[in-house]
Amino acid sequence: MKRNIPFFESSIVATAAILLFVFNANAQEPFHVKWTMDYTQAGVSDHANFTPTDAVLSGGPNTFTLPTVYSGGDAIVVGYIVRPWPVAFSTSRYMEFTFTANSFKYNITSIGFRLRRSNNGPNSIKVRTSMDGFAADLNAFVISNNGTFNTYNIPVVYNTLSNNTFTLRIYAYNSIDIHGTLWFDEISVNGDVLAIILPVDITYFKGHSESGQTALEWETSWEKNSREFVVERSGDMKNFTAIGTVVASGETTGRISYAFMDNNPPAGISYYRLKLIDRDGRFTTCQPISVSDPRKWADIRIAPNPASSKTISLIAPNGCDAILTLHTASGASVPFRREDDALGHIHLIPIRALVSGIYFVTYQKSGRKEHLKVLVP
Repeated sequence: MKRNIPFFESSIVATAAILLFVFNANAQEPFHVKWTMDYTQAGVSDHANFTPTDAVLSGGPNTFTLPTVYSGGDAIVVGYIVRPWPVAFSTSRYMEFTFTANSFKYNITSIGFRLRRSNNGPNSIKVRTSMDGFAADLNAFVISNNGTFNTYNIPVVYNTLSNNTFTLRIYAYNSIDIHGTLWFDEISVNGDVLAIILPVDITYFKGHSESGQTALEWETSWEKNSREFVVERSGDMKNFTAIGTVVASGETTGRISYAFMDNNPPAGISYYRLKLIDRDGRFTTCQPISVSDPRKWADIRIAPNPASSKTISLIAPNGCDAILTLHTASGASVPFRREDDALGHIHLIPIRALVSGIYFVTYQKSGRKEHLKVLVP
């Protein structure tokens, strides 16, 4: 099984942008979400699909504070020390470890951790998870030795999970007194991220401006059970709206070309992506591309030019939120005060009067970047 990830490069400097991206394949990948407890309770993940939160102690504060809640004692680096623990099992006293899956489906295959008890610490351990609402023990055991770390690995079979939060809880009890401690070290949840079976394999997706319209083209090298392509457009790369559909070929093993014309794109830069839908209703989306129509950019110019040594004025309609910089021909930045008027003019007033020479004003807005040459006599 393969997951396609696009790569693309873009260049937009007041010209029509033509962008291409190629889908590369990634195989099914293992993952590890870990809480090392090395002077931190933060979790880390070696796969972008998972976002761990900090480990949390439930059922009251940690009273072990002398000299610190972290200590060595044959831990991998250090271990996190906790007290007190109850004499009898309590569903309210535990260490909790949580992560959230972002998008891809995954399997959990094992849970690992290291524990160490003091001479008077808790020796009874229960492990539960959110898979059954913490109702039953995933495992339970007794720590028979004191003063040394014990390594535990629990095989599990949690398959085809997605878009959910997974939580592991480690309970401890049967402590001799309130001074009994338990060390936590190297807690990990391990498994595999599942690949996505896409209805198509796209070799490229590109777009360009054409007589005030946007022409989109893409090609597939094979299709399986594909139904349609939904073309989506956005102005901010966040909110996409469907603007049309193209019927897919269904079952192919050769190259098939497709095209779509956006007859009324908005001014400036538009972002496009394809939603690939199969006949079972499953879908995925590709990485967006951007297309700009240079004829729809408002004219921006220095006027007058040559300019005064005390003020440089731009005619820049709708430029109130544009970012402007001023620098000399050698690249040195020139500080200035900016004033916008109701007529669409932007006035750059240097802190000190400019000496004679060539200057450049850089205008940036919505992906557009222009360098305007200014002469000061």
